[in-house]
Order: sequence, then C-alpha cells, then structure tokens
Amino acid sequence: MKLTVKTAVLGAVLASTAVLAAPGAASANPAKEGIVSSCREGMVCFFDGHNLTGDIVQLYPVNTPYIGSVWNDRASSVWNRSGDELCIWTDAGYNGIFFPIAPGATQELMFLYDNAVSSFSINQCGG
Repeated sequence: MKLTVKTAVLGAVLASTAVLAAPGAASANPAKEGIVSSCREGMVCFFDGHNLTGDIVQLYPVNTPYIGSVWNDRASSVWNRSGDELCIWTDAGYNGIFFPIAPGATQELMFLYDNAVSSFSINQCGG
C-alpha cells in the first residue's frame, strides 16, 4: 500500500513539473509581443539562431542575388517585416531551392533551408 501512495505522489509531482516546464505558445505577431525590437518595420531580418534569436542582419526588401559572405549559409530564422512576398534561395543568383515567406510572417528555417540561404528575391518566387 505504501508503494502505491508513494507512486501516486511521485506521479502527481512529475505531472505538475511538466505543466510548469511546458513552453509558451508561439507569438502570432512578434512585434506586438515585444519579442524582437531590433527588426524594424519594412525590413527583411535574418537571424542566426532559431526563434528569431542570435545575431541579426536587417536588409531592405530588394532583390539580392548574394546575401554576402558574412551571412551566406548562416540564417536559421527569418522575419519578413516588408509588405511584399519574400523568397529565400539556397544558392546565389536566385538558384537552388526556394521558399516563399508571406509579408509580415516569421519562418523557422529547417532541414534544407537552415544555414543555407544565399540570396533572396521580392515578389519573384519560382521564376
């Protein structure tokens, strides 16, 4: 009987710990939540960490055939604060695999895109 009570108490403690340790919900609008104040409105921001963390580069939303040697193959998350569709490319000169990011959207770069962005275009995905 004592083993059953101890097991039940241990289970309750573990369950309450799991609830307290659960991560918060993702923000629908990072600007309103105050998550990233360093990404200015109207810009395209690349972060070298996931979840809009780490070092940041802010770029104007213009076609960019090469992101530059410092940021080539470095980005792990993106915030498109421009009013245009952003298209990231895995190779310079708008080559390789592309991925569209809607105006105002944030995007975690996973798998083929993580640390793989070399160029980006505006309103010109897949063409």
